[in-house]
Amino acid sequence: MRIVVWVPVAIYRNAILPALSDTPGADLVVVDDPRELPAALAGATGMISAGASKYTAEVAEIIRTQGSSLRWFQTVAAGNDGLAKHGIRDGITVTGSGGHSAPVVAEHAVALLLAIAHAVPDFVSNKSSHLWGGDFRRRFRSLYGQTATVLGFGHIGKEIARRLKAFDIRVLSVTRSGVPHELADEAFSTRNLGTALARSDAVLLSLPLTRETRHIMGTAELAMLRSSAYLVNVGRGGLVDQSALASALRDGRLAGAALDVTEPEPLPPGDPLWDTPNLIISPHCGGAGSPESPRRLAATVRRNLESFIAGRALAHVLDVQALIAGGPA
Repeated sequence: MRIVVWVPVAIYRNAILPALSDTPGADLVVVDDPRELPAALAGATGMISAGASKYTAEVAEIIRTQGSSLRWFQTVAAGNDGLAKHGIRDGITVTGSGGHSAPVVAEHAVALLLAIAHAVPDFVSNKSSHLWGGDFRRRFRSLYGQTATVLGFGHIGKEIARRLKAFDIRVLSVTRSGVPHELADEAFSTRNLGTALARSDAVLLSLPLTRETRHIMGTAELAMLRSSAYLVNVGRGGLVDQSALASALRDGRLAGAALDVTEPEPLPPGDPLWDTPNLIISPHCGGAGSPESPRRLAATVRRNLESFIAGRALAHVLDVQALIAGGPA
């Protein structure tokens, strides 16, 4: 079978290509530039690529007009913003990456939360000033026995919950459906978000950005939190009203926050967030730092490729129509 492989991110490309090279029955056509896609797609039945920012309107149109034989699209991206925005031709089964980077992103989310709660930025600053002590104690707080709300309970959200519970932190999950899960002590639907927020000592966001979730943490939601609460966002920048967050932190209505994602990215040098107190900013690096993520992704893609060639059921099938219904923000 002719399978087109266009993986623009080098670290994933370098893991995926060797993993697929000896797949029986696969005729791999490796594409280095999207302008090569029309010719490469002729007669192709499968495509391995990205469903996030690299999946542009132009790529979607090429698939619609030139990919008439395409029956399977495997995304290698953790997010699916591009698929949600541009859709894909009917008759193509789309499969996801299976949360390949979820453990690593979850580790970063919990590291950020612990750093805020344990006043790590104070200690870094104090070391630069050769200062022992200081006023860190008013920001230093244990999370043992506290309650954290995980907003978005997909691959990443579940891994966050798993790590929080290891610290004896009570976990509340918030999803669109509110379906219970063994990793959550209680489950809430987004309709009851306010109830969960009012009980939270910390809130961690791991949602996709859609019309429904844009500014899901805005002025009103931030006001529902205790002034001693913390906020961590490892989802998408637009989930948080950054102006409202900056105001809450400056006014002491929130104890601290950490953002691995912002809007826009990179965050401009003059953005007020840089000077906002009690805020940690990391440059959308939560999924980096582990060679396991590319290996996990490559293994997932290999299994699905073998299943596709053999006519078996594919893993991690995505409901693209549901993505489109939610819609990009």
